[in-house]
Amino acid sequence: MPKLFILRHGESSPGSPDFERPLSEQGRFDIKRFGNKLAELEPELASNKITLLSSPSKRTSETTQLLLSSLNNLNISVKHIEDGYLAGPSTWIKHIEKLASEIPTCIVVGHNPGISDLITVLSGSQITMTPGACVKMELLINDWDEVFEGTGNVLSAYRP
Repeated sequence: MPKLFILRHGESSPGSPDFERPLSEQGRFDIKRFGNKLAELEPELASNKITLLSSPSKRTSETTQLLLSSLNNLNISVKHIEDGYLAGPSTWIKHIEKLASEIPTCIVVGHNPGISDLITVLSGSQITMTPGACVKMELLINDWDEVFEGTGNVLSAYRP
């Protein structure tokens, strides 16, 4: 069964335009610390072949880079999804279902409310994703192209 990690970007700095807002100092600290904790608690993230799908915004890109440096996994392929900025569940599912079957794990780095809604659509669980929060799911499917509403089971929820 494929594993899906859904991560909200870290706390961002105020400002505009929204797309260009960077992480705050606290957001960078939280994601670095959380990345180290996640690598320790989820050893599969250090060894599995992983695809990471990220919104292209500045704060999600920074979150992605900090997470990658913590995981120290050279088998992570990063894809910045052009339509991932403020994307809803259907956009994320469209990209998730295109993943190659040999990829056992996917990480999504995005924005709220879209990623909270993605968790709800996939699992039925309503989890409010604060900045830097992450949910681990197993998908009750054999291959990524089978993902649809109700196929997820939340295994863990993490906060920075």
